[in-house]
Amino acid sequence: MAVERDRLIREFQRDRLRLIAYIRALAGDADLTEDIFQEVSVIVLQKAEEFAEGGDLQAWCRGIARNVVLREREKSKRLRTFEGDRILELVDAAFAERTAGDPLETRHSLLRACLRMLAAPSRELLQLRYDSGLSLREVAQKLRRTEPAVQVALSRVRKWLQDCVERRAAEVPS
Repeated sequence: MAVERDRLIREFQRDRLRLIAYIRALAGDADLTEDIFQEVSVIVLQKAEEFAEGGDLQAWCRGIARNVVLREREKSKRLRTFEGDRILELVDAAFAERTAGDPLETRHSLLRACLRMLAAPSRELLQLRYDSGLSLREVAQKLRRTEPAVQVALSRVRKWLQDCVERRAAEVPS
């Protein structure tokens, strides 16, 4: 049992950056991401014996992280709320579809390349919403647009980025 626990901990440590990226995608805040990661780490250690041998550790940890993020969302004003659970589903799908042959760094470099291709207004929109952490209302006010217009624009930019990364990933030799 101790050997399995040690293996689980080593594997958890090896993939911690991927889990942190997942939490950041859900939480949208660097400080909160660190707090949530620490809580997830404690839970993983506490429940290590519950992990099924041969199971997908990353998926199990993402499930724990998702539950912590949802709990934090319910109790705190620190975490921006999502428009329904669609963003949770999209983030889950994006992280779940990643395979062992598709390193996270490759996806990051593809995303960076796609971001460079965006028009300046789209980059500004992403910067205001995600880097600066402004709410939809604040972004709309700053850009002198309506909230629904900002929401639609963000949705279109995210979809374009997703398609761009998928197209570029398909072009990368295996």
